[in-house]
Amino acid sequence: MNTRSIALTCLLWLSALLAIGQRDIEPRLLYSDTANFNFTGEWQYLTTDIFLLNGDKFSTLINELDFARVKPKKKWWKKLRVEEEQLEYLFITASLKNVKFFGDNDITYPLYNFQISRDKHSKYQTFVSDNIDYVRIIDNLPLYSARDYIDAEIRVRAISNNDRDQMLALVASQLKNLSKITTPTDAVMSIIGEFGNFIEANTKKKEYRFSSTIRLFEQKNFDTRLHSIRLYLLTTANTPAVEFSGAPLRQFLDTVTKGRVNRNQLRELIGIRNYPVIVVANYKSLYRTEQISGDEVTFANIEKRKLKVENDFRQGLINAETYRQEKDLLNFLNLFAQLKNHLDVYNLNYRTGNNDAISVSLFRVMQYYHQLQKAYEEMKFKYRGNNTFSTIFNREYESILGFASLYMDDDHNLKSIKNLVNTLVRLEANPNVPNIDLEKFIADLRFSNIFKPELMNQNLEGQIIANQLSRLEEQLYKWQFESEIEKLKNTEANSKNKTAADNILKLARTTSCVVCRDRALNAVTEFTQRLDAYYLKAELQRYDSIANALQPWVFNRIELIQLVCQNFEVMYAGNSNLESARFLNGKIYEIERDIFNIRDFLKVDLTGKELSVVKNFNEKLLAIRRQADANIDLICKLRPELCSKQALPSQNIQNSDLSNLFTRSDSVARQAEIFYSIFNYQLKQFHDALKTSKNDELLIEADRLAQQLEELKVAISLLDGKNINQETYSKLVKQVNQQVKDISDKLIAFDEKMRCNNNN
Repeated sequence: MNTRSIALTCLLWLSALLAIGQRDIEPRLLYSDTANFNFTGEWQYLTTDIFLLNGDKFSTLINELDFARVKPKKKWWKKLRVEEEQLEYLFITASLKNVKFFGDNDITYPLYNFQISRDKHSKYQTFVSDNIDYVRIIDNLPLYSARDYIDAEIRVRAISNNDRDQMLALVASQLKNLSKITTPTDAVMSIIGEFGNFIEANTKKKEYRFSSTIRLFEQKNFDTRLHSIRLYLLTTANTPAVEFSGAPLRQFLDTVTKGRVNRNQLRELIGIRNYPVIVVANYKSLYRTEQISGDEVTFANIEKRKLKVENDFRQGLINAETYRQEKDLLNFLNLFAQLKNHLDVYNLNYRTGNNDAISVSLFRVMQYYHQLQKAYEEMKFKYRGNNTFSTIFNREYESILGFASLYMDDDHNLKSIKNLVNTLVRLEANPNVPNIDLEKFIADLRFSNIFKPELMNQNLEGQIIANQLSRLEEQLYKWQFESEIEKLKNTEANSKNKTAADNILKLARTTSCVVCRDRALNAVTEFTQRLDAYYLKAELQRYDSIANALQPWVFNRIELIQLVCQNFEVMYAGNSNLESARFLNGKIYEIERDIFNIRDFLKVDLTGKELSVVKNFNEKLLAIRRQADANIDLICKLRPELCSKQALPSQNIQNSDLSNLFTRSDSVARQAEIFYSIFNYQLKQFHDALKTSKNDELLIEADRLAQQLEELKVAISLLDGKNINQETYSKLVKQVNQQVKDISDKLIAFDEKMRCNNNN
């Protein structure tokens, strides 16, 4: 073969190769950019959509390809068979360059396969619609197996009748790559099925479109937003320059929020109409933990959730950070389930009315509610500054705490437990409490009084509550009570300052602070004792004054009654059975009794007696005097001659022996008899006043006092006994003195009640 023939042959081969090379349509990267948004670590899933725009312009693109149509003159040229070659398919593939989920090999799979035919002018044409929806090649792929976006290498080839084996070779190589995966997932099997669909469509010469997707994570509650866009213009070597501005796409990426882009938006933003365009849209999805309501939190459901989290992590569907926080959330849910369990126990005990069991179950509820609150505080501290916690998990913790709070509102006991725990958590976070809030904090913590002391002493929560109470009560005491108590201690006890303890007593009655109340009441008691001592001294001085005034009164009244008795004997000699005589004689007897009672009362030693006894004694003396004077005035008014020294001749008047009525061999018995007489007189007045009252409570109390008086009378009679030994006598003296004190105190209190009853 000469040199010229060899050169011609090489030229023909080169032309054929160029023709074959120009069958590939070049996807020219026209634009690539990322959204102006800070995608933090919790945006850990990737989705990729591929859009085909201007599909109806493939005919223009195909006809720009150069196919040799020269008819050879020699038969050996027919070996090239270029002139017999016909384009049959437009084949578009995508190779994922940075997806490691399928192993170390890149994965390439078909997107579209369109048929090519000739029109009546022998030009190539395709019947590709311009309304083809997007193809989702990746759906929620974990980012551990990819970069921030999918680098999809797009290849568009015009396949002739001589190149069909290229498609089969592609399928074969990809199937071999997939066969190397030792643990195939559903996503892998779906890709294998998609290759089967492609082969079937190619065999039947049908149009093919990719219809599966690599979906690895089936959870539905994702937040998804556009991450990046890559724009490819499909061209050939003969395609003229195409004008394009990326400004609309850049503005769109800067303003887009959550959601997905659609083909109509892209068509308007890109603005290219004459040539096919492929757009690769990458989305990132925010992981959402599986939400659960309070009623769904059971130990069984927690175990199911735990297994799912373990499986997802083992399969690489969640990253290590998410796995760690899911484990912490499971522990939190377990605490919540424990709380629910003890709430059920409490409700059962409450219905049965078992107070001891109620106390124990309430303590357990308090423990787990406190642990739940503390666990949340610990998680917030542990994951401070962690975006995954703040954007994903924190709301789940708050949701569970919200359900717990609702459960704690079921009745008054649980509400008090909730207030106690909330206050305790607040104090543990910040022990400083403003003085104005001390009372509320102490009141919340004091609900712990319902718990058994052994539970408080043996458990950490009980000790924490006790320590906080001790600290807060000391603070409140120093702020509100200490100065008042010191002021009361320095106040002189007298009648002018008798209300000095009212303010501190009011504070003590309204406070929840036990330490404050005890110290305040002790101070009030001490002041009351000093005030009683002051009043006792005043009453003793009053008694001395009364006694000094009554001494001459007794003498004068004895003389007067002797005169009255003498005149009565003269006036009614032989007529003593007259009704008027009996009436006057009764009054004379009452006067004699009262006079000699006063005479005997003045002999009583009041040393060491209680204030109430001395006060009653003084009042009794004055009351008897008034009664005696009233009877004398009555007699002298009815029969003035009885009281006149001139009316009747004088007779030898003997001293009356009425004093024998009150003669006692024992001085203690004699004084006790005097007090008995005083008490009996007062009680009789009360009974007379209650006859017109319908207050059954006071009537019952008056009857009880009457019974106690009878008991005192019996004790006095025993003291009069001649045959009792010294030991029995001492016991009786002690008993009688105590009975006198008790009855005196009760009569004073009863008198106050009578006054209140009369005012009402």
